[in-house]
This record gives sequence, C-alpha cells and structure tokens, in this order.
Amino acid sequence: MGLFFSTAPTATGGPLRVHVLDVGQADCIIVESPSGKLLGVDGGEDPQRPGNEASILYNYLGQGLNRQVIDYLLITHYHEDHLGWPRDILPTGLFYLHRQAGISIRKVIDRGLDIISDSPLCQKYGEWVKTSGLRRETIEFHSRERPSQIDLGDGILIDVIAFNSQFDRGKGDIILHDPAEQRQASEHNFSIVFVLHYAKFDMYFGGDVCGYQRGTLRDIESRFLHRLREVEVCKVSDHGSVWASRLELVEALRPEVSIISCGRGYGMPHRETVEKLLGFKDPASGRPVGSDIYQTGGQDGFISSRPHPETRKVQVVTAGPIIIETDGQKSFYVKYKENVQEYLLDEGGPYRNK
Repeated sequence: MGLFFSTAPTATGGPLRVHVLDVGQADCIIVESPSGKLLGVDGGEDPQRPGNEASILYNYLGQGLNRQVIDYLLITHYHEDHLGWPRDILPTGLFYLHRQAGISIRKVIDRGLDIISDSPLCQKYGEWVKTSGLRRETIEFHSRERPSQIDLGDGILIDVIAFNSQFDRGKGDIILHDPAEQRQASEHNFSIVFVLHYAKFDMYFGGDVCGYQRGTLRDIESRFLHRLREVEVCKVSDHGSVWASRLELVEALRPEVSIISCGRGYGMPHRETVEKLLGFKDPASGRPVGSDIYQTGGQDGFISSRPHPETRKVQVVTAGPIIIETDGQKSFYVKYKENVQEYLLDEGGPYRNK
C-alpha cells in the first residue's frame, strides 16, 4: 500500500490511535501517536447546535486523553463544520480552544490564506490569525528534500495528496486558475487531502473534497486518483454526501473500513454513497469486495439494516466516538462504546499493491 516512497516507515511498537469524535454534522478527529504526540484534524461546529462540539472536544482531551496540548491542528478547509466560528460570544472550534478552553496549540496548518472562496470564513479566519498569536503555516507537498511539516515520530508519515485543487507536488496542475473563478468556487474544492501511513497501516482523509460537478462544486477526486493505492481505512469525504466518494476513488482505495462523521437533520449519509461503499467490486475481476461502515450519527440519512447481499459488509451507527487503533504490524481495531472489531493487516511490506 501507500504512495511514493520505496523505503517504508517503521513502527516503534506502540499503538497508533485515531479518535473520530461525535460532534454532529461536523468533523473533529484526533490522531494520537505511540509516543503521545497529538494531531487534530479539523475541529468544527454543527451549525444547528453550535457550542456542543467545543465541550465534547475539550472534555475528550482533558478527561479521555489527559492532555491540554495539541501539537498540530490541521484545518482541511474554511467551513464552520471543520473550523468553527470566531464569535465574541460562544466561539467554537479552533477559536474556542484558543480563547476560552486554554488548550495550547503548538502549530496550526491550513490550506493557506491567498485563495478566497465563497466561504465567508475565509477572510474572517485570515484576519483572526494575524492577531491570534498562533503559529500557523500553509500546508506543503513534501519530498525527500522537503520533509513533512507534521512530525508525529514513530515512523508516521502524513502524505499530502492535494490542497487548493493543486496536485503533483506543486508542479502546476491546478483546476481553478482564474482568481474570479476561485472566489466563486465552493470551499470544498480546496480541501487538504492526505494519507496517514504507519508501517503496514494506511488511512485516507479527504476533507470535503468533491468528486462530482454541480454549481460551484468541481470534480477534484478524479484528478489525483493516479496517486492513490489501497488503504485500510477511509475517512469518507463530506459526511457521506452524494457529491463525494466517486466509485473510481473507492475502487482505488479499497478500504476495509469506512468512517462517516455526520449529524441529524441533514439526510446524511446518502443512500448512493452507502451502497457504493458496502458493495464495491474489484474493477479488474468484478469480485465483490466492499467496506464495513462505521458512522457517528446521522440517523435521518440512509441506514442499511442488513449486510450487503454480495459482500456481507455492514453499516453501524455508533452514536458516539469511534477509535481506530493499530500496532501497524498485525491488525487494527475499530472500537466504539463496548464493542471491538478486529481487522487483520495484510502480510508483506507496506507501500505495496495488494
């Protein structure tokens, strides 16, 4: 599995944990390295229930992980369900953590401040960071000569695939060239997309990047399909909407497990996305493969109550946080409430085709 490097990262023996918090129609993920470093991936608010997610994250950090420091906070794009909102009263997400919760964030990494989209948060966030005192950087493509900006130790690699609709390590493949078109484009188009590697374990994160065109949405996924190989886990883009996770992407990733973060009141996840994940086939042989789905909420969306008839894969609504835990060598576990499901890692080295 994996993407680019012939020399694979090696695990140091401890578990890697990815905590997907149940924050409604929003994203909030904590990656906990074996040595204890923390990477937050988004920290947004559910627009219908603002403020709830802030206390969930704060309590999870303090009571669940006994931590008051986030080493890195990566903001995939500038929508409130991924970033929060900088209100004077009841700020949420990043703004709550920095101003009111007393959580120390050592570095914020985002998609940059140069491209302004249709999201009203773009300019607000850009103005806020100038006076916040936070250390922030724009995400970069990395190479052997330019190491990753996110150093979690333990052989963990954060492999940046795309951001600002730009691909191929910044060599100039940009889908939205015109500044006027960029300003009118949906913020989803600019999401940071990356793959996390830990020895034999790989997990895909797509933000809200789209795979279909509609209005200001653009098909971004098909532009970087050639850079993807198989992963164990896929964090499903855009809360399981119909506008992301095209079939070709799912077939390229072939996840054993798909994670959906969604809330009530939005009709997520969409039936087409659920059925695609549960029932996808090997494109070469036509053999049914499929992916088990675990989702935090969204019970007004489509729920498949039975195993898929061909793949026997299932959809589980956890109504709470989901933890992915792995030693990077033998297996990985999906944990929620009192349940634990084990999945074996393939034999052989990482960065391989299965």
